[in-house]
Amino acid sequence: MAISFELADHVVGIMVNEDVTSEYLEEIHGLIEEKLQEHDYINLFCEIMPDNKVPLKLLLENIKFKFDHSNQIKRLAMVTDLGWVRTFMDIDNFFVSTQVKSFEIKDRLEAIQWISQ
Repeated sequence: MAISFELADHVVGIMVNEDVTSEYLEEIHGLIEEKLQEHDYINLFCEIMPDNKVPLKLLLENIKFKFDHSNQIKRLAMVTDLGWVRTFMDIDNFFVSTQVKSFEIKDRLEAIQWISQ
């Protein structure tokens, strides 16, 4: 089960605490959609915890979700030590109006400060 938390009214956090599968990604999307029903927009903090796998196919599928909700998700901070995911998120920034920024896990506090603005 995905772990979610709120840092402020409009700042939502997701901790990816297991390997990402289609079902797990749907669960995460469900949590985000619940928050979007409560707020006009949110800022999203997403951390992929160490040793969890994220298939490229699912990251590609995730673009559609972000595109569909890009007017409601103002900022997205992706925190992970998976360098290829950070690079993908930086490229993804060109396809959605959401402001996306990626961080290494050691920079988690910087990510929280940025997402809380």
